[in-house]
Amino acid sequence: MAPAAATLEEILDRVRSLPLSHDGAIEEIVEACDASYSTMGDVADRVGGEPALAAIVMRQANSAYYGYGRRVETLPDACVLLGIGSIRTLALTNAALRFLVVDNDGLTLLRRDLLAHSVATAVAAKALAARSKQPADRAFLCGLIHELGSIALTRVAKSEFLHCHVTARTENRSFADVEREQFGFDHAELGARLAEQWRFPEALCDAIRHQHQPGLSRDRTLPDLLHCADWLAAEVGRGLVPFGHPAWPDPRSAESCRLNSDTLPVVIAEIGHGDDSLSLAA
Repeated sequence: MAPAAATLEEILDRVRSLPLSHDGAIEEIVEACDASYSTMGDVADRVGGEPALAAIVMRQANSAYYGYGRRVETLPDACVLLGIGSIRTLALTNAALRFLVVDNDGLTLLRRDLLAHSVATAVAAKALAARSKQPADRAFLCGLIHELGSIALTRVAKSEFLHCHVTARTENRSFADVEREQFGFDHAELGARLAEQWRFPEALCDAIRHQHQPGLSRDRTLPDLLHCADWLAAEVGRGLVPFGHPAWPDPRSAESCRLNSDTLPVVIAEIGHGDDSLSLAA
């Protein structure tokens, strides 16, 4: 028998009660980003107290996407270059991925697979973005955070999530289809609502919501890319692979990402050589 399903609002309320970090450091960073009286120096000081996040900020600032013209060598300069909004998004992404590595329970292996899938999707999204001349760092971040809804379910609806996983495996069905039967919504909708609640950029929220049905998005650019990256991560067998994995992604999405039978081996090779060592949950 399926466990009693919680509503979308109940799940969101449960997530709100989760601390973003064990010591309150991420909360302090987000608060500094939101406070009208904070200076960029205040934000940089708080980011500096989180070494893993500071490393990500420095890496982002020195990426080719920003084209600053010279290497960024100090954290305050990196924060200025990225801006408050990007710092806030990176801090919350860091917190979300840490939700996957803090528990030691019956879902531990599933969480590890979910993290591996998220990183693989991020690497695939970055490779596809580079081929289609889209912002690679935005694509990478979108790939990292696209399973936000699933991450939340593994923390605040454990028995229901496990039931959905077992049902999908037994019946060889997609997670999303089973989730909609169980909850009345799927992980994509939950992830988008949570991303909106955390005030992530609108483009990321839209891509998360339409990752499985990019045709429903008004601007398909990022949803198409995420959809194909998600498919590629599963195709190469990285991390949690959906049951009933389709033979090919949405045709229009594939065309938009210049993905076909000729380019597929090349893209897979690029993914294999990509920098998948980055984990915001470090």
